[in-house]
Amino acid sequence: MPDIMSFLIPPLMVVEILIADYIFALTFERRSYFWLRYVGYGLGAALVTVWTEIAYSLITEQGYEYGSGVNSMAQSLFNFAFYLVIFIMTILVCAFSYKESFGRVVLCCSGAYAVQHIARNVTSLFMLIPPAGDSVAVEISVTFGVYLLTYALVYFLFARRLRSHETYEGNNVRKITLSLIVILLCIVMSRLTSDNPERNTLAVVAESIYAILSCTVLLICQFGVVENDSMHREVDNMAEILRSERRQYELSRENIALINEKCHDLKQQISALRGNASEENIAEIEHSVMIYDSMVKTGHDVLDVILTEKKLQCESKSIQMTCMIKGELLSFMDNMDVYSLFGNALSNAIESVGKLPDVDKRCISVNVRDMGSMLSVHVENYYEGTVDMRGGLPVTTKADKDWHGYGMASMNRVARKYGGEMTVTASGGKFCLDFLFPRVRKQ
Repeated sequence: MPDIMSFLIPPLMVVEILIADYIFALTFERRSYFWLRYVGYGLGAALVTVWTEIAYSLITEQGYEYGSGVNSMAQSLFNFAFYLVIFIMTILVCAFSYKESFGRVVLCCSGAYAVQHIARNVTSLFMLIPPAGDSVAVEISVTFGVYLLTYALVYFLFARRLRSHETYEGNNVRKITLSLIVILLCIVMSRLTSDNPERNTLAVVAESIYAILSCTVLLICQFGVVENDSMHREVDNMAEILRSERRQYELSRENIALINEKCHDLKQQISALRGNASEENIAEIEHSVMIYDSMVKTGHDVLDVILTEKKLQCESKSIQMTCMIKGELLSFMDNMDVYSLFGNALSNAIESVGKLPDVDKRCISVNVRDMGSMLSVHVENYYEGTVDMRGGLPVTTKADKDWHGYGMASMNRVARKYGGEMTVTASGGKFCLDFLFPRVRKQ
């Protein structure tokens, strides 16, 4: 029976690595007929290991036993090549099952291999404790329990925090290097120790602890690289948004200045038409012109531009926007931060109320008021449906997740830059966005 168990270890190893692969690839985009592909290719890889063991037995006239030690360099080279092929096969299974780049797949599979190696060595330590290795039933139970606990810990400590497949993007050189280190540790170093038939129990314990600690450190390094690349991507995206906002502000300022100039000319022409048209027609024309001549005056030039622009958008969508703002209260903020804060807040509010069928609820209110040592910014609007919150911020449901959702992050960045806090509440059909700033900016 022990020989049969040893014979089954390589195909079971394929299954164990693929389970770990699945945990790390939860956010990967899947190909059509995913489960048919994943299970089918996985079974094919497991069968290849079985056929390889059978061929090895026929050629060498001795059964293949995992961890039994070797007596020649040829046997050691075969073991190295065998487990390297197993790793490559798991990579191919994932590559044919997920719509992801090869670099991401290799990173995912190397992490999975490290996890499997940790679980295997923890199991080896438990097998040294009587009566864990005294019967097949106990051995299977202990192995299953160890793998279940190890994979669960890896999921909660690492995999669950990889929220999107984009987190695997970034510096591929570092990630491939870490993947090669995993191969070196899990296959090469393991072979140097496991293939020694004369090692004693103390050596087995030391080797297992070394492998567990080394693979754990590698997982932490891999995850650190992934998180670091993710943060770099967030910073790059935020920088691009800030550049876009600056370009948008310049364009808005020029457009509004042009509109005001044209409106002034039109009012002069309307005055000249009064003798040749009815008062009713003149009044209608004046009303149309006044819509575009409604420059908001708050005492803050940048805020005037953004509020005027958003007010014109509101007019086109039958949205009523009311403002109670003293622009000079925002003098402590950088101009582009003012544009970013109010631009994002009002864009979200306009998009939300613009979908409401009840025109009476298409209202947005903006208040900036002095609260002694604090400054309050309050934006409020109606909404319909439900708002999912995560970490105190609404979760975007838009299709373009690469860019949408950064508006909230941008506003939160502005709030924290000036020592303030941003809070979001959504209840009773009202969505409220509040900012609280200290009147004296923190250094």
